[in-house]
Amino acid sequence: MARPHFYRVKRGQTAEQISRVFGCPVQDCAEGDIVIIPRTQCFAYSARVGDSFCSVAAKFCADEAELEEINGGGAVYPTRVLYIPADK
Repeated sequence: MARPHFYRVKRGQTAEQISRVFGCPVQDCAEGDIVIIPRTQCFAYSARVGDSFCSVAAKFCADEAELEEINGGGAVYPTRVLYIPADK
């Protein structure tokens, strides 16, 4: 994965807004926080019943470990938005 860059959250910005702008997941943040933005462009995928990091990685020919890292791990459940590297 390419080296990430950093972004300082401005007044009134939400994690969702920053996520939309950069096309990657952003954890909860507040004004003044510095968030890590991966340089890999991503697209959003809404998980379905039975999906796992392994099955989604296979579906999009992505690396499972990278997919988990980009999305912060955790459980994959229906309607969870997963970010898939666009260069895959």
